[in-house]
Amino acid sequence: MERITLYLRTTKTSGKIKLRFRLTEGREVQLFHKSNIEADLADLKKFDMDGSLKPRVSVYNKSLCSAVAREIEAMKEAYTQLKEEKNVFDATDFEARIDMVLNPEKYNISNSIEAETLLVRFNRYIDGLKTYGTVSEGRVKIYKIVWDKLSRYLLIFKKSNYTPEQFSPEEILAFREFVINEYKYVDKHRGIYGNLPKISVPTKQASINTASAKLRALQAFFNELEDNDEILKSPFRRLTKKRRNEALREQYDDPFFLRYEEVQQIMATEVPETLRETKDAFLLQCALGCRIGDYFKLSMSNVAVTDDGIPYIQYLPKKTMKTQNDRREKKTPLMLFALEIVKRTGFKFGVLKYASGKSGYNAKIKKLLEYCKIDRLVNQYDEASGTMNRVPLHTVGSSKLCRKTHVDIANKAQVNMYATGLHEIGS
Repeated sequence: MERITLYLRTTKTSGKIKLRFRLTEGREVQLFHKSNIEADLADLKKFDMDGSLKPRVSVYNKSLCSAVAREIEAMKEAYTQLKEEKNVFDATDFEARIDMVLNPEKYNISNSIEAETLLVRFNRYIDGLKTYGTVSEGRVKIYKIVWDKLSRYLLIFKKSNYTPEQFSPEEILAFREFVINEYKYVDKHRGIYGNLPKISVPTKQASINTASAKLRALQAFFNELEDNDEILKSPFRRLTKKRRNEALREQYDDPFFLRYEEVQQIMATEVPETLRETKDAFLLQCALGCRIGDYFKLSMSNVAVTDDGIPYIQYLPKKTMKTQNDRREKKTPLMLFALEIVKRTGFKFGVLKYASGKSGYNAKIKKLLEYCKIDRLVNQYDEASGTMNRVPLHTVGSSKLCRKTHVDIANKAQVNMYATGLHEIGS
């Protein structure tokens, strides 16, 4: 099987170089390809020779990463085509075929003005949201994730040069299927997925809710193009109502949350030293009901006291801050156990540094709940098998459980002063 690597031969220690690649297969085949990619040597230090990111690299040049992946895929495709068509070919044939794979429009349409591609326009839309939009940083990150998935979809199916006009209603449904089952493409396209951080590589089927969220972001992009008269009609509006509703459909399991006696059970349980910080962080978040992104940033400066002597937390919610009509802070009075935790810890929870991963906050919440024997069975739908499973509550514990628990207590008790701003009367 062929192997493609970066071919770096330079005495420079800084600055930019044009990237070259080498394709080998056994001892008989050795082909070189000079690309048009201009890369900074500082950025290249974060890549292995096979074009993938080095372990534990989280900050890198994403444009370069995508360009390298696209070049490698084009080389693989060109080599496969030539082997199928010819018994013998040389470096000139190889270079010409790579250009044909990367720039098919040059060989189909003459003297045409190249239109802005879908990916380029979508990227410009995201930049506009960051600069002029009213969406949060978190929402911008979601659009970037959609862009990444769309770029992989178009690259794998050889449609990277598609313009917005070419993205048909059928492409929407195909992209939805790709989002749900992207994990199936990982082994076949190591050149693409090898460049991604491990956490970004899909390993299982995604839910229809995940696919729906991605499509809604893409729909907003096409709506703007239609409003700006850049396209005649959004491909989403060209879908029949039934097919559009199906594509954007969301389904949710029955909500689950901690009951009052379960919260008391956690409070009363003596836990090992390894879980004490998690216990404090978890119980305090249940009392506040805030999102993990807001919780991580809280400090003693967010604590205030009313004229009546009631302590409370005040903060601007990061996710909805830009979409609010005002900049009014959310205020949540502190219950006594929460006040005790705040005074003792000062919001200094190292466990919040990483939410995901095998040793992150969410994983430790599961261990905490299991240790405290929070094993009441709750319903969880299995997307892959299409069945409803009954699982112990501790197996689905996460920071979201804190938010659901707080909201439920506030609603059932009907104590408005304990409800966060997102759940006030009239919202």
